[in-house]
Amino acid sequence: MDQQTAPGSLSWRLSSHPITLLTFLSFRISSLLVYLFGLLFTKNLVMIFIITILLLAADFYYLKNIAGRRLVGLRWWNEVDPSTGDSHWVFESSEPGTKIINPTDSRFFWLAIYAQPLLWILLAIVALFSFKFIWLPLVGASPSP
Repeated sequence: MDQQTAPGSLSWRLSSHPITLLTFLSFRISSLLVYLFGLLFTKNLVMIFIITILLLAADFYYLKNIAGRRLVGLRWWNEVDPSTGDSHWVFESSEPGTKIINPTDSRFFWLAIYAQPLLWILLAIVALFSFKFIWLPLVGASPSP
């Protein structure tokens, strides 16, 4: 097997769920690109803010409900105890051996999960050094892993 087709290599063609993977990556990348192009090419903060927040919300929904489950077997939800009103989060991962996780899907997923907040931090630093402080609340609303 050559290097390009090795299991776990970063080629979306090796994914078990290529549509899920490409949709997940497109939400992750599009929110960053809309912010970056808004920062560089337009002064319309409100429009860029709304579009970026909507893309981040769609990314969160897709990550939580679809991509996490299909790509790496993660699920999580909030349960409320009806007698006390206390809420707690339930995190669940697939049991080893019950679901085979594609190494390519796993690498793309975890790389995207950790790379996006790092890119948002980089964009915050750019906004600070370019004295565009008004863009910082949008960076603060971006997700973290």
